[in-house]
Amino acid sequence: MIENFGGNIARLRKEQHLSQEELADRIGLQKQTISNIERGIRYPTFETLEKLRKVLNAGPIELFGTEEEVALEETTKVLERIDENEDKIERMVRFSKAFNEQYVHEINEVYEKAEAIQRLFTKQPKLDEEGFPITTKDDEIIWEPAFFDTLPFDQLDEVINKIDYIKRNQELL
Repeated sequence: MIENFGGNIARLRKEQHLSQEELADRIGLQKQTISNIERGIRYPTFETLEKLRKVLNAGPIELFGTEEEVALEETTKVLERIDENEDKIERMVRFSKAFNEQYVHEINEVYEKAEAIQRLFTKQPKLDEEGFPITTKDDEIIWEPAFFDTLPFDQLDEVINKIDYIKRNQELL
């Protein structure tokens, strides 16, 4: 068991993206001490062992176990997480089956229509020939007025009145 300790400390440290110096600083040791522990030249005191366990968030098997024991421990943890989330996983699978390609197509159509409507009522950036926004000298975007704001409502009212007149007097034609 103790022969696995140094290699396990090195593996756990690397998994947490810590250098030997960073780990040493966190537990109040010298970098050389961490190096010696990882190479199996030196073993920690019980106090240092407890600090290592806390900083590396590791249990006994992760600290002292063989590669096979550590892998089995990890597999067990994954299985436990799957068990804990089984209901959520099952719901996601049901959702993915129900959410077929047709729904995606319909949602995309609705999104495109909503986007087009939104463009009618909001200012849009003025674009150059290549489709890039035109800016001022100060890199401020130049905006076009919303399409809705540019509609000639007076002329539209006039056309509506003419159409209503034609409809009312259609019998005379």
